[in-house]
Amino acid sequence: MLLICNISFVSAQQLDQLYGQRAFSLNGNLSANLIGYNATGIESRMHPFAMMLSANATASVYGISIPFSVRYSNRRVNYTQPFNQFGLSPSYKWATAHLGYRTISYSQFTLAGHNFLGGGVDLNPGKFRFGLVYGRFRKSATIFQEAIDTTHTYTRKGYSARIGVGSENTYVDLIFMKIKDDSTSLANMPAPGYAPAEMNTVSGINSRIGFSERLFFEGELAASVYTTDMAAPEFDISEDTGALNNISKFLAVNQSTELLTAIRTSLTYKARPFTARLEYRRVDPGYRSMGAYFFNNDIENITIAPAFSLFERKLNIRGSVGLQRDNLRDTKKSTSLRTISSLNASYNPVPEFGIDFNYSNYSSNQRAGRLPLIDSLKLYQATSNLSILPRLVFTNSRHTHIIMLMVSRMDLNDRNLYTAKYTENKASIFNLNYHLSLLQHGLTILLGVNHNMLENYLFTSAASGMTAGVSKAFLQ
Repeated sequence: MLLICNISFVSAQQLDQLYGQRAFSLNGNLSANLIGYNATGIESRMHPFAMMLSANATASVYGISIPFSVRYSNRRVNYTQPFNQFGLSPSYKWATAHLGYRTISYSQFTLAGHNFLGGGVDLNPGKFRFGLVYGRFRKSATIFQEAIDTTHTYTRKGYSARIGVGSENTYVDLIFMKIKDDSTSLANMPAPGYAPAEMNTVSGINSRIGFSERLFFEGELAASVYTTDMAAPEFDISEDTGALNNISKFLAVNQSTELLTAIRTSLTYKARPFTARLEYRRVDPGYRSMGAYFFNNDIENITIAPAFSLFERKLNIRGSVGLQRDNLRDTKKSTSLRTISSLNASYNPVPEFGIDFNYSNYSSNQRAGRLPLIDSLKLYQATSNLSILPRLVFTNSRHTHIIMLMVSRMDLNDRNLYTAKYTENKASIFNLNYHLSLLQHGLTILLGVNHNMLENYLFTSAASGMTAGVSKAFLQ
């Protein structure tokens, strides 16, 4: 069961427009979710009902903007506790403070949206750009014996700083981040297993430079010094250990420390009705940052992505073509070469009708790495996806009718004659949905039918179903 209530208030006012304006205003939303749980054939692992409350709002007091968020849930199992998060980011002119649970991004390869509990500040007076955050990036936890996917984790704390010059459109930032585990946060760690404490230092430069109104460059270079075991023996600096020899003069490193790099660059040209983007990306095998959750690593690719519009922007077309490879350090048994291409078109001749067309094709072709490839095990595949989405929209002051059809087809084509018979797959999806909105009553009704088909070496299956839903708005 799901109950959602949205509350909206007056939008925030600026201090320079204070005269005649309200001293306080608030806008945002509040949601309440009631979750039901029932187990059949196994022992129940949760309570039959759980409540989750969340709020995102922005308050304004005499021109000071105070965004805040609240999360609370009493949902719990044997090895967790009730979940709650509180945070706010008040701002005034060029200054913003961060308090509580926050998510901050400085760049893609350094501090990139990892949630933390702490505080921070952003200062952007004129062309000066400064940011600093400090807090706990992970809470300690121990293994729960009845759940095999749980592990020992230490409390993880650290900070990140950014300093630069420029504006939102043209800037150069220097970024530094240092986060490490607190090895004393699990003093009574139960057996079995050894959980090493880790440490990570990342530095990088992130930039966006506009050469003109039509041409601009974006680039980022980051170096991550990652230690997977802070208690590991130190390495002998008399030996040739590459760049780590120089790094050891400034940072604590040992035999488990590795230097990893990541780079991305792009050049974009914009001139109506045509735009084009050329991008290059290279991420070392195993690259990671404690300020981010996940990276696609051991990858190098170059992509070109043009886009243009015709017929007074009623027809919009964009596409991309790229080449990609892995095994950047020649440590794998084989290297995979991939060709990436996609095409997207949207045609909207009249307000009542529109259609979207999407096609993509991704192929992978292995070549020998450290060892020769066996023909019967070689990966040489191509995956193609095609989807067509026509829609009809009829609206007036009282009603809105929306009819949408989605037809999608995915094919996995194996070009290895030895394995094609066993690995090829074909999937088809058909969805037809109808939305009726009664505008004066704030009521929306949804009806839909779907049909799916799957074909492969083992079986051919088909499934059909339907969807029905209703939503209602209250309190204006």
